Amino acid sequence: MSEELHQRIGELENRNKILASATKQWEHLQKIYLESHATLLQSEGFVKAIKDRMERALTAGDIAWWDWEYSTGNIYYNPERARILGFSVEELPKNFNDLVKCIHPEDHDEAVRQIRMHIAGDTECYEAEYRLQSKSGEWRWFYDRGKIVEKDIMGDPIFISGVLIDINDRKLAAKELTEARDLADSSSKAKSLFLANMSHEIYTPLAGVVGMADILKQSDLSVEQREYIDIIVNSASNLMSVLNDIMEYIKVENRKIVLTSTPIAITHLMQEVVSGTLNRCKDKGLELLTYIDTQIPDYVMGDPRRVRQLLQIFVNNAVKFTDAGRIIIAVEFAGWDEGTIRIRFRITDTGIGIPQHELTNLFYSFTRVNTKVGKYGGSGLGLAIAKHLVELMNGEISVESVEGEGSAFTFTIEFDRLVEQETHLDSSLLRAKRVLLVDRDQIRRTILKNYLLIWDCETEERDSIPEALDALRHQFDAGRAIDLTVIEYDTQDTAEGLFVEQFKEKEWKESPRILVASQNMEIPSDIIEQTGFQVLLLRPFLPGQLIEAMKLAITGEKSTFKVIGDDHFQEVSGSARKVLKILLAEDNLINQRVALVTLKKLGHETVLAENGKIAVDLFEPGKFDLVLMDILMPEMNGLDAVKKIREIESERQSEPVYICAITANIHKEDEDACFEAGMNSYISKPFKLEELNTVLSKV
Repeated sequence: MSEELHQRIGELENRNKILASATKQWEHLQKIYLESHATLLQSEGFVKAIKDRMERALTAGDIAWWDWEYSTGNIYYNPERARILGFSVEELPKNFNDLVKCIHPEDHDEAVRQIRMHIAGDTECYEAEYRLQSKSGEWRWFYDRGKIVEKDIMGDPIFISGVLIDINDRKLAAKELTEARDLADSSSKAKSLFLANMSHEIYTPLAGVVGMADILKQSDLSVEQREYIDIIVNSASNLMSVLNDIMEYIKVENRKIVLTSTPIAITHLMQEVVSGTLNRCKDKGLELLTYIDTQIPDYVMGDPRRVRQLLQIFVNNAVKFTDAGRIIIAVEFAGWDEGTIRIRFRITDTGIGIPQHELTNLFYSFTRVNTKVGKYGGSGLGLAIAKHLVELMNGEISVESVEGEGSAFTFTIEFDRLVEQETHLDSSLLRAKRVLLVDRDQIRRTILKNYLLIWDCETEERDSIPEALDALRHQFDAGRAIDLTVIEYDTQDTAEGLFVEQFKEKEWKESPRILVASQNMEIPSDIIEQTGFQVLLLRPFLPGQLIEAMKLAITGEKSTFKVIGDDHFQEVSGSARKVLKILLAEDNLINQRVALVTLKKLGHETVLAENGKIAVDLFEPGKFDLVLMDILMPEMNGLDAVKKIREIESERQSEPVYICAITANIHKEDEDACFEAGMNSYISKPFKLEELNTVLSKV
């Protein structure tokens, strides 16, 4: 074979190899193409599925998308925008300026302001709510939200995209809800006004009933007549209590109770509660004992009116459901931290008690725990109100009871500390003193012993006077004389003659001693003189009164005698007061008569004004010592009248007269209104003689 032919064959073989390689590459490319095409078809199907889902979701949600080309102002939408407004796509505005002209005139400026703030970079996104008009002419509410999605190299927007959502139904529902709320508020205000007026209309005649009955009781009556008057007073008082519970429960249901925060002296608050309870205990022959933990500071911060109300609820129930025995009101320190102090109140009675299976229902509204309480009356709301008040004060409430033996209600509430006034009673004189307690009753001894232990006294206890005498002799012989003996006067232990005889022993001559007796007990004056006691301490007493009695007995003159306790709880007679010139503003004839007769019996001079306007006309600075002002009166109400009186005083630069409101409305807002108008205090109808005396004592 020639060399030329051999070369030609070699070239053909090379070309064949190149062709074979190219064929393989083509087959590979074809395979890649087919695979890519299949992937593309799959992706297109996936994208189409997503697009379909998005379109269905946008349609179902009445959501339209838009795309705004910022440089040209052109706006692009999906067909959903046209559908929800009832237009065709061709009928929709094609640029931004035409679009904003479609916004309701009242919403236009705010919507444009929001989009401009976003373009300026002041907000992360653009949001606005406005109305657009549909093809039918209806204005519908929409929520519009968008964001810059692309910027040029200078940071200026290229595209702003967003969605438009139909919120018309939600807006209409919100409007209806607002209107319903406003209507409810209006109805609630009307109801509150109605209740205030009704309470005034009910309390006013009740005040007349109770007031005139009290005046009658001061007249010469037979035993039978006095019994009838007592029934009238008790019936009216019970009715008043039920009405007060109903009014208070309405406030609880409407969540209208707002707590105040002012300094509270727990001892003074207890004194008020005890003062109002003592006579009722006396009428039923009940013993009333009190204990106030001296670790409690003199003042704490809280709502004194509500704390007093709580105590009154439980104490009133204790008196109501106890026919024999005693009631104990105890106030104990329960702990504190940097800002708050917890105080525990415990009211114990020896009344009818509560069955165990009914204790769980005790604090629910309108609940009476058993059929036995029917004869005692009541609304069944007091404990429900108490539970709500305790919870408002971050506290807890509990009860222990044994049917037929009595009950113990305990509530602990939280007060704010008043650190700068956290002083305590000075008991330094009593430290290390040896005190002998003589009383057959263990509970009374325990109360005294608790006080003495806190004050670092050494105590011994005896059940009877002969045992106490033996203890005096023994301690004297041992060189450890008793510094003070505290003896309970108990007629169950000994006859009066024997009681006197026991103190003729020589050991009593130089022994300081205190006689303790209930304020409900009558002690013949000659007994005090013959037994040589330095101090008579009347219970229930406050810790400060006990300290005062002990100091007087230890350091006082042996020939002097002091009674402690009677000036704290008993009424002050009119003869002990100066004669006051009083302006009485009252429109109700019955209440006029009650007030005028009561004030006259107390020895005061009263000028009557039938309404607020007349009161203002009669008022002259310096002419009256006291103004008693009814709140609801014709011509001019009491609040406006007081404001006018204060204006007169200000113009003439005169000393302000003491003004006390007399009102049937005793809610917090009414109390605030009285003080804002310029009043110094208030008493509620029907006012009690001791309440009036308290006001008179401040003038």
